[in-house]
Amino acid sequence: MRICFYCNLIEFKPKGNVLQFFILLRALDRKLAQLSESERQLYTFECVLPFRFRDGMGGFTFQHIRFFQANDPHEEIIARDRKKPYDFIFIRGRNEAVKLLRMKRSLSSKLLFLAIQYNLHDPYIMRRLDYVFRHSRVVFFQTEPNAERYRLYQLQKGSYSPEELLRKIQVLPQFVEPMPDLNLRRSPSDPLDLIQAGVIRPRYGLPVATKAIRLIRKDFPDAKLRVLYPSIVGKYRKQAEKLLRRPGVADHGQKSMWKTKEMIVKSGIGVALLYDKTEDRNPSHSYLSRILEYMGLGVPVLTTRTVGNLALLGSEYPLFVEDAYDIAYHYERLTNPSYYEAMSQYVKERGSRFLADEGVKSFWTVLQNEHKRGM
Repeated sequence: MRICFYCNLIEFKPKGNVLQFFILLRALDRKLAQLSESERQLYTFECVLPFRFRDGMGGFTFQHIRFFQANDPHEEIIARDRKKPYDFIFIRGRNEAVKLLRMKRSLSSKLLFLAIQYNLHDPYIMRRLDYVFRHSRVVFFQTEPNAERYRLYQLQKGSYSPEELLRKIQVLPQFVEPMPDLNLRRSPSDPLDLIQAGVIRPRYGLPVATKAIRLIRKDFPDAKLRVLYPSIVGKYRKQAEKLLRRPGVADHGQKSMWKTKEMIVKSGIGVALLYDKTEDRNPSHSYLSRILEYMGLGVPVLTTRTVGNLALLGSEYPLFVEDAYDIAYHYERLTNPSYYEAMSQYVKERGSRFLADEGVKSFWTVLQNEHKRGM
């Protein structure tokens, strides 16, 4: 089985899309390592990128996946396929998939496409998504709600049978890397802080979190809101920087993936707020990847009640919040050690299926099934 992976990453940064792509590849590399040497010889996994990836970059090391730099990745993929045909070409990103198909339509029988988001109310986006769907082998969505919504959309159009849609529409969720230091634990004597990690955008509720820490500090004056972020959306920078200077807010800027995990454990309470007022309320944006980090580490997370979060945490999850007052209320409840431990175990159990080695199993099964089907 020969596979080429491609994602339009301009450079390596410890942020969502970059980390998700490399976490997937790293989990597949470990999967290959589990095979016997004779079995492993049946697989060739390659990755084409616009930048030079050096082993160990960002803490990611590989044994069985080869990386190639190309100024024009699409041309490189086509040339490599021509020289020695791939069985599958995996592409993350709608525009990248469209470009490859327009350059060489015959690759559609090999295309595995990861759809990050779509908007049912945007005709331009849907035309392009439908085009890629029509000319691909399998399309993966990152959440079950998003996959199911697109499945129903195609059923209503009547172009595919239910059986074909079940095969062709799959879920490839976001993953998190397991913590290498399994002994890292938060001591009950450690200060209990809030932590918000990830890109800062207007809809991610930083004003709500900063108001919450002000309320919390009235009764718990040593509490902090720790904020880690690889970037701030440009138009929001001035407002965000003011919020980051507020009393009780600790601005940590950018940290590595591993340092971020350590700080999440030590802080104790994750914050992941999403206030989506768009018409589409896209389920792929209705949970944030940082929630998976909190869950995988067994750290209770205060988050908004969205379609994606309901699927992740269950409708009865007791730590859903709407505003700063909810956050302050739940913070006080979590200062009870027994309640904290119960919530920690709950999120850890729910999050175990998003640990990379567990999560990649379904993807591996799809690869095997499609390879058996042949062209």
